[in-house]
Amino acid sequence: MCISGGAFIDLDHSPGGWVASDPGSSRQIAAHGHLFFEGDARLNLYIIEEGWAKLYRTLVDGQRQVVGFCSAGSIMGLEGVTEYANACEAVTPLRIRTIPVKRLVDLCARDPQLAVQLIGQIGNQLGATQAQLTSVGAQSADQKLAAFFLAVADVSKGRDAEFDLPMRRSEVGEFLGLRLETVSRKLSDFQRRKWVKMISMYRFRLLNRSAMECLAEGGDVEAAGCSAASA
Repeated sequence: MCISGGAFIDLDHSPGGWVASDPGSSRQIAAHGHLFFEGDARLNLYIIEEGWAKLYRTLVDGQRQVVGFCSAGSIMGLEGVTEYANACEAVTPLRIRTIPVKRLVDLCARDPQLAVQLIGQIGNQLGATQAQLTSVGAQSADQKLAAFFLAVADVSKGRDAEFDLPMRRSEVGEFLGLRLETVSRKLSDFQRRKWVKMISMYRFRLLNRSAMECLAEGGDVEAAGCSAASA
């Protein structure tokens, strides 16, 4: 699953205090606002401090293909050399930090930990992209949606606590290569089987993680004895 997030270094206390000394480095982006568009000059990297964003590309026929979702801890704008390879749109309101690309070499020289984190984030996103390729090509609709739920839950606070699923069902479908009707039908089936519970329109709780993991990995949930809801 090309869903990224995770902890990042304390930028306010980086060597030289470069972030704290730059009041323009932290800013808010409204939901559905864009950080950048595909083909824009690649001037900055963006670190998400709070919220969710999606990466997408516009196809020849004008349709959008969602290629990834990113949450707090993700670094946006790593793809491409002189131009952004994808567009980045806020799914929810975002709080972000900006790193000018032209200052990146100097900043990494002054703060080696920043360089380590950047390399780690590139590795995470590459691995997530490869997992997504496998998912789209080989998994059933049930497997894709189960893996998606687990990935979102795992980048949220608490593996088995309630978590937000802020993206629209249509965006989930675009990401997973499924029709909107299929996403809605499978989600209803997951709830009927008491694997997940919808708390509100965009908030869920995993009721039976073992069943979801078994399904995501291609196993037989019934045969594995994981179909009953866990406490």
